[in-house]
Amino acid sequence: MKVLALTGGIATGKSTAGKVMQRLVPSMGFFDCDESVQGLLQHRETLEEISTALGESVILDDGSLDRPKLRGLVFENSAHRKLLEGLLHPKVRKECLELREKCSKNPSTTLFVADVPLLFESGFDFDQELNLVVATSEATQRTRLKARSHFEDRMISSILNAQLPIMEKVARGDVVFWNEGCLAQLERQLSRFLNTPSIS
Repeated sequence: MKVLALTGGIATGKSTAGKVMQRLVPSMGFFDCDESVQGLLQHRETLEEISTALGESVILDDGSLDRPKLRGLVFENSAHRKLLEGLLHPKVRKECLELREKCSKNPSTTLFVADVPLLFESGFDFDQELNLVVATSEATQRTRLKARSHFEDRMISSILNAQLPIMEKVARGDVVFWNEGCLAQLERQLSRFLNTPSIS
């Protein structure tokens, strides 16, 4: 079973690339770190750990997470961000390794891909053979974030500053998919890669 990591910067189209890959290779094992985090944030135990680390103000009266409050805390304060990542990343990696192990026992699963936004920043290693990077210019990231999430420039800068510059990720990637164009262009790049003899 080939084991690959998929990463990129926020709003570069990494999640879209993951969905395209799953459609092109239905038998592929796929782990999404963002989905894992969203699941963990539903667990009472995880919310209690976050509350203890960052303060009760991040928990709403109904016991759920105040996401805008948490976003503001972690993207404007690197110490808070490191605390949160220290709580979540080991749990996410454990889930990733468990799924990779499960997939490895299925003879029909010849490819396993994990979508890891902070692959390089967090040193998230799961014995992957290649690191795939989906990239755009920073200007495109900013334009997409404004259109998609309606974030102010200050918040966008804070989010981008919490990640490695996209061109540094490009330099560290084994395979790069440039996503400045339309979806069809990204699909063609992914299809060509997935059909190479070393992968298919």
